[in-house]
Amino acid sequence: MDGGSVLGGKLLALQAGLVAALIGGCTPGPTSTPRPSPSETRTVTGVLPPAPTPRPADASPAPTLAIYPRLAIPPGTTRCHTSQLEVAFNGGNGAAGSVEDFFELRNKSQQGCWVYGFVGFQMLDGSHRPVGPPAAWITDSYFGKSDPPTRIFLPAATTALGVEPRTGHAFFNIFTSDALCDINQNPVASLEIWPPDEYQPLTIPAQTAYARFGACGGLELNPLQIQPQPSLG
Repeated sequence: MDGGSVLGGKLLALQAGLVAALIGGCTPGPTSTPRPSPSETRTVTGVLPPAPTPRPADASPAPTLAIYPRLAIPPGTTRCHTSQLEVAFNGGNGAAGSVEDFFELRNKSQQGCWVYGFVGFQMLDGSHRPVGPPAAWITDSYFGKSDPPTRIFLPAATTALGVEPRTGHAFFNIFTSDALCDINQNPVASLEIWPPDEYQPLTIPAQTAYARFGACGGLELNPLQIQPQPSLG
């Protein structure tokens, strides 16, 4: 073979290689699932609302929890007597086996007077016989602490019992710890309530249109208050 034939063969081989390279470059390669770069990775988190802006401290004193104001006692005012007063049983509620019953005292006379301390309390059956022992006096119960005994002014011409506003009325509560007892074993027909330092009681029915009073064990009561319930604390 001469030199020209050899050279021509090399040129043909070179051209064939170039053509194969061009064809390979035009053919798409195998597909693959793209992977996001670290900068593209997202973490899904819950969106929380912005924290509320704290309110600045108020320079004024905190509002009292009292519902009704304490009324000043005019000079020369005397103590209330049974004949001047009336009382109502306003129902109650219970929690954790304990019961709290609410009572309200009002001056029905035409002259203002004051009360101080604890009332006397006795349950009676249908024959007007005592049921259970007299109530014990306390200032701290499961439902909260009561204010200590203080003089409470009961003016004349206040709203009727149970009618708002009840400013100028006095309140006390009876506490028992036998919410699940059967009150029908010792049914209570009426209640005797002695105003502080009085010997004549007020007598009211133990059942109203909305509630029935009853207890199986001992009773406790708090001193007269200017609020319908002792403050919890």
